[in-house]
Amino acid sequence: MTVAHCETVSAISLGLPQTCAIPEAKGTLPKQMFYLKPPVSARLKQRFVGDVDSITMLALLRPNTIGVAQGAKVREILVMGIKQNCPGAPVEVMEHIAKLRSSSNILFVCLRDASLAKGDNTSNVTVEYDGGTARKGSGDWQCAFAVQRTLPVRAGHQGEAQTQTYVSDWQAAKDATLSVNGDTLDHVWQNLCAQAIFGDSDGSDLDARLAKQAAIAELTAQITKLEGDHTRAKDGTKRNEIFVKLHKARKQLEALQ
Repeated sequence: MTVAHCETVSAISLGLPQTCAIPEAKGTLPKQMFYLKPPVSARLKQRFVGDVDSITMLALLRPNTIGVAQGAKVREILVMGIKQNCPGAPVEVMEHIAKLRSSSNILFVCLRDASLAKGDNTSNVTVEYDGGTARKGSGDWQCAFAVQRTLPVRAGHQGEAQTQTYVSDWQAAKDATLSVNGDTLDHVWQNLCAQAIFGDSDGSDLDARLAKQAAIAELTAQITKLEGDHTRAKDGTKRNEIFVKLHKARKQLEALQ
């Protein structure tokens, strides 16, 4: 069976079992199916039209396709390739697709031409061939993984659960791999998320790891601001107040790290 592929990436190239790979004839998903019904805002439609070249279903992970038990929460995992025309991962597009397919967990595989990362506008130039057109680029493909997760509700807080999209660092598409680990589909999804977010396959205590990551990012930003405020402060009393806050933030960051 010839399997679906998004440029150089397929379920097989990612290291996924062939039993979960989508046949090539069924892999292509027209972009219009995601933004015509229901209709979307003009801004989001432009993201689909301008930022996305094609969307391909690469793999479908279910108990019968990867040989694991059904999960209590996760019923299936889609691996979806997005060939993009923009430098950064098309987060708005992925979040909309995830919302439409809320019954499925989706791992996105974003593909971009390496020239986009360098700000080379030639990747957006079309050239004619045999009466048609093709996008000109380097032909050197890069890959990033993306997943959307529901954030844990903080103690004492009420309201709707919030979601966040996590995007991995970019790497050469030829080096991009995923591993299917876990006894249930719940465990497989946690481990895939860990691979996309942290670059390892340990999905245990993932929410705690994400909370720690967020706290480190927040403290790092706070320290950067306080350092700038301290440098600019002219009043001695004000400088001392800022220094106390800066020292406290640094100690908190040190403890987390």
